[in-house]
Amino acid sequence: MRFQIAFHTPFRVATGRAGEGADATVDRQNPLPASSLKGVMRSAARDVLQVAPDWVDAVYGTAWQPSAWSWSDAAPQTDTPPQVKVRARIQIAPDTGTVVEGALAIAEEVHTPLAQFTVSRVGWVNPDLVAAHEAVLIASARAVTAVGGDRRRGLGWVSITPTDPPWPTDNDQISAYVDRLLAVLADLPPTGETR
Repeated sequence: MRFQIAFHTPFRVATGRAGEGADATVDRQNPLPASSLKGVMRSAARDVLQVAPDWVDAVYGTAWQPSAWSWSDAAPQTDTPPQVKVRARIQIAPDTGTVVEGALAIAEEVHTPLAQFTVSRVGWVNPDLVAAHEAVLIASARAVTAVGGDRRRGLGWVSITPTDPPWPTDNDQISAYVDRLLAVLADLPPTGETR
């Protein structure tokens, strides 16, 4: 399956290291890794769609049972490479309305309009359940609204749309497609029948 990410704001998946004058840096070679994409999709399945926990584990894997699906890193979809810029942030003391001493943070962020990634089956899935797994993955991707850090501060707002299989463009077709996804999610087999 192939997905397109449309970025509505810059995003930051921090490396955990400071450098080049910034308190938080991004990986310029791989600004949006597969692990981040898998994590936000898993979270959307669990928290937004409220897919049953055993189904979330079956599709996304657990510490003792790896996922049968593999995510690629996000790759830019434009001729212009992603731009890395810095953003400064301060903290204001509520009692004085002034900047808190030592509370200046400078962090890198990535600016790009579009990227794509794939989710491929690399392990065994019961053939009767492949369509259900795919429905969970597609619905999870559509439910993601942000990636990376500082999502509550306006960074990383996205729309993720499947391109293979293609997402419909007509409103009536979209409605019918969503109804089919919801029907599959509502009819997921009970615990113990997911693999």
